[in-house]
Amino acid sequence: MSVKVRFAPSPTGFLHIGSARTALFNWLFARHEGGQFFLRIEDTDKERSKQEFLEEILDSLKWLGFDWDGELVFQSKRTERYRAIANELIAKGLAYNEGEAVRFRVPKQGKVGFEDLLHGRIEFDLDQHGSLAEDLVIFKSDGSPTYNFAVVCDDAEMGITHVIRGDDHIMNTPKQVPLYDALGYKKPVFCHIPLILGEDRSRMSKRHGATSIREYRQAGFLPDAVVNYLSLLGWSPGNNQEIIGREELIKKFDLKRVLKTGAVFNKEKLEWLNAQYVRQLTPQALADLLLPYVQAAGYSIEGPGKGRAWYERLVALFQERVFTLTQFTDLAGFFFDDKISIPETAVQEVFKDARLAETFAKYADALQGLADFGAPAVEERSRALMKELGMSGKEFIHPCRVAVTGKTVSPGFFETVSLIGKERAVERLRAASALLKTRTPA
Repeated sequence: MSVKVRFAPSPTGFLHIGSARTALFNWLFARHEGGQFFLRIEDTDKERSKQEFLEEILDSLKWLGFDWDGELVFQSKRTERYRAIANELIAKGLAYNEGEAVRFRVPKQGKVGFEDLLHGRIEFDLDQHGSLAEDLVIFKSDGSPTYNFAVVCDDAEMGITHVIRGDDHIMNTPKQVPLYDALGYKKPVFCHIPLILGEDRSRMSKRHGATSIREYRQAGFLPDAVVNYLSLLGWSPGNNQEIIGREELIKKFDLKRVLKTGAVFNKEKLEWLNAQYVRQLTPQALADLLLPYVQAAGYSIEGPGKGRAWYERLVALFQERVFTLTQFTDLAGFFFDDKISIPETAVQEVFKDARLAETFAKYADALQGLADFGAPAVEERSRALMKELGMSGKEFIHPCRVAVTGKTVSPGFFETVSLIGKERAVERLRAASALLKTRTPA
C-alpha cells in the first residue's frame, strides 16, 4: 500500500505550533514510507478564512521545509462535489433535507468504533453518548458543507491511507465512521496524536507565550532547530538523543513510538536546542542570517573601521553567546552605536577607584598611539599600561570594559576593544574620564 497522508489547515489564523507538529508527523511518516504528503486547505468558513492567513501558513510550512506533493486542494472549490455526494445519500434514503440544511441518518443504537494506530480500539456506546445518535448535519443552511462531511469526502477521493491528527479530533471520528460506511468508502488508518501542553499541563494557548510559527521565526529561531524540537514533543528517536537532523529524523521516524500522553512545551529547551544549531553554523552563514536583524535594528555593517570582514569577526565573537538571532543586536549593539551611555548603577558599583579618571585618560592616550589595532597589539599595550599603573587585571579591565561598552559583561576584552575600533574606544574612554572628573569632589 502506497502511503498517502495530508495536512489540512484552516486559514482562519496563523500556523499554530501544535498544527505545525501535526504537519511534521504527517510529513515525516510520508517521507519515511516513501509515500506522499498532500496539503488541503479547509476554507469553507467564508467569514473567518483570510488570504493573509493562507499565505502565512504556506510560507511557514516552506520555512520549516515541509514540501508537499501535487497541487493544493481547496475545499471551497469542491462545494458542487460535496453537494452531489449529499444528493446521492438523499436518493438512497440515508440523508434528508431539513429546510435548507441536509442531515445524515446516523445509527441510533449499539456502538460506533474504530481502530487507532496509537490508542488501539476506541468505541463509543450510543446510549451513553446521545449526541452521536443525533442525525448529523452534513450541509448547513448557508449552502456550505460541514467539517465532518467534507473531510470524509476529501480523504476518500484523495486516496488518503492514514489520517494523523490531534487527539482533540477523537470525538469527530465516530461521526465520520458511519459516513465512510454509508458511502462505501474505505476507511483510512486513524492515528490521533497527543496535544501540546503548556507548562501548567493545560492545552497550549497565548497565555503560555508565543503559539504561532511566525512568532518563533520573527524571534530568531532556526527552522532546523524548530523541526528538531517539535519532533521530540511526543516522540523520541531513543537513547535520549536530543539533536537529530532531518535525514536521520526521516530514517528513524515511527508512528508507533509516539507517546499517548500530552507533551509539555518548554521554551527554554527550544532556546537551548536553537543555540546548538547556531553553534554549528559557519560565521559566514550566521552573519548572513543575522544581517536582516542588524538592519531592522537600524544598524549598518559599513562605515569607518567596519565592513564585511569586521562584521564576520564580530559575529564569531558572539556565536557561543546567542541563543536566538534577535539576541545578537541586544548583545552587540555597542559595537554599532557611535555613542553609548553608562548606567548610573555601573558608575556607582564599578567606578569606585579614585585612580580611574586618570587611568581612562592614559588608556585613551595609549590606544591612540597604536598603529596596529588588532587584538594582540591591544592586549600587549593594555598589559604594559597595567604594569606601569600598578593595577591588577581585575582593577583595570573591568572598569575599562564598562567605559568602552557601557556593559559589565562582554566577550573577550581585548578583542572587544579591537572590534570597537580605535576612534570610538578612545572617544569613549575620554568621555568616561570626563564623567568621573565632574563627579570627583573638589
